[in-house]
Amino acid sequence: MRSILPLLMVCASTAQADVRVVTDIAPVHSLVAQVMQGVGVPDVLVTGAASPHDFQFNFNQADAVQEADLIVWVGAGLTPWLDEALDTLAPQAPQLELLKTEGWPALDLRDEDDFASYFEGDHDHDHGHDHDHGHDHGAAVDPHAWLDPQVAIVWTGQIASALSAVDPENSSRYLANAEAAMDDLRALEGEIAAMLDIPARPYIVPHDAYQYFEVRFGHPATAAIALSDASAPTPDQIERLQATVADLEVVCVLTDPQARAAWSDLVAQGSASQNGVRSVVLDPLGGTIALGPDHYRATMLGIAASYVACLG
Repeated sequence: MRSILPLLMVCASTAQADVRVVTDIAPVHSLVAQVMQGVGVPDVLVTGAASPHDFQFNFNQADAVQEADLIVWVGAGLTPWLDEALDTLAPQAPQLELLKTEGWPALDLRDEDDFASYFEGDHDHDHGHDHDHGHDHGAAVDPHAWLDPQVAIVWTGQIASALSAVDPENSSRYLANAEAAMDDLRALEGEIAAMLDIPARPYIVPHDAYQYFEVRFGHPATAAIALSDASAPTPDQIERLQATVADLEVVCVLTDPQARAAWSDLVAQGSASQNGVRSVVLDPLGGTIALGPDHYRATMLGIAASYVACLG
């Protein structure tokens, strides 16, 4: 009986909430699910290999947004379609737009000129502008910020505060869950840093979605095939990238579910090495990983493993 009593006390102290939370992408859903453990389960809109930049609601998802007590999303820079839908479907619902929050190191979107020093072989160039995000940069902010565990730590605390505001009865549970999740995120950052304690080598990303991961773990990309997964490289850009592969002896061209693998294959043809250039798949959204509290950790470790395979 002694071993069961503490569990009964914990269960009795937590009210099962009738609060409906909707999230946009699976990694954010995972952070919210960690904070809500023991209280409820959030919904998620974008799953699998779907691109968050270009998405179509189904009826059930539109209904979930309309009935939501809280909407947690990255922001219009990642999901502009949701920005428009919220004005129509849930104009009064409380929102936590994570890109508009404070206290985390925001990075500006890059353009081709930001990669120019890499074309000249300067692999120590700092792509990002690491600063506290204290105002609304709008479209100037790179929206893929969940790929930095330090950002995820800040966002987790903000998620707990937002949940506490809409469901104060379970505030203590949300805050306790958030503290445990933030401890795990700190441990996760250390694990990834240990995995990526390898020499920096020139590599190319499929589209410019990995800046936060690059800056946090010290492995900046040499170039990006496209600046976003909503754009396609021109023949001239492919030719320039092929020259970069040959001139800088690029070791790897990454690809992901949001980009066409054919582009990576074309770029890799610039290799002068008999062994060619490695092609490694990674997924910033963890499309094949089960949804839930463990999703974020598994997604980040999967990305780190892909980088090791690419650069090792």
